[in-house]
Amino acid sequence: MDNQENPQLIQFKGKNVIVGLKNGEEYEGRLIAIDNFINPVLESEGQLRTIKGGKVLFISIKE
Repeated sequence: MDNQENPQLIQFKGKNVIVGLKNGEEYEGRLIAIDNFINPVLESEGQLRTIKGGKVLFISIKE
């Protein structure tokens, strides 16, 4: 299996983002990593949070 990063997803890496979930929750933080299954890892207030890609509705750059 090819484990290369998707160029459409890596544009978000290192940026402050909002991740919206299918259940209506939203998380904000700096995107540390994301894979082809859209499993994002966010850093917020010194804490890391991993979110399952199947729960993600959208990822938006926070301005």
